[in-house]
Amino acid sequence: MVFDPSELARLAREKEDENLAFRRHLHDHHDDLHLLHEIGARVQAAFDCTQCSACCRETRVEITPADLTSIAAFLKLRPAEVRRMYTESTPDSTLLIAQPEGHCVFLHRGLCLIYEVRPTPCRLFPYLTPRESSLGARTASIWRRAHFCPIVFETLEQLKHRTGFHPKH
Repeated sequence: MVFDPSELARLAREKEDENLAFRRHLHDHHDDLHLLHEIGARVQAAFDCTQCSACCRETRVEITPADLTSIAAFLKLRPAEVRRMYTESTPDSTLLIAQPEGHCVFLHRGLCLIYEVRPTPCRLFPYLTPRESSLGARTASIWRRAHFCPIVFETLEQLKHRTGFHPKH
């Protein structure tokens, strides 16, 4: 499995056309997501996400009122204080703010400061196993994560192998 972020990004860029062809192949052959979920669960179980934190540097996280309450209790703050200090509101959602470098406000030296109570999207990431329905679990969203998530990248590579996909050069 590729762990180096720059190497992963480079390999994912090299495989963009191949991955697009594979995605079309799966769509045309009406393959269901069962095999993706099976492989994704196995790859995810073998990988310690706390050693990577790429998702914390690459994605924005929407939080629910329940997430906000859990974070506040963990930090021993009132929910209103957490909302004021650590979130920003859009017309449709409440997001954890990003640091100037773009990473999550709770990411410090590669570790999540609120890991025990991390928001629901963080718990479900990278959405490769069948769980509740969400935008993040849509197949199209999963493919876009191959450039930064080692689990997604490895899952797609194993899925190609298991389905017998051979890219046309």
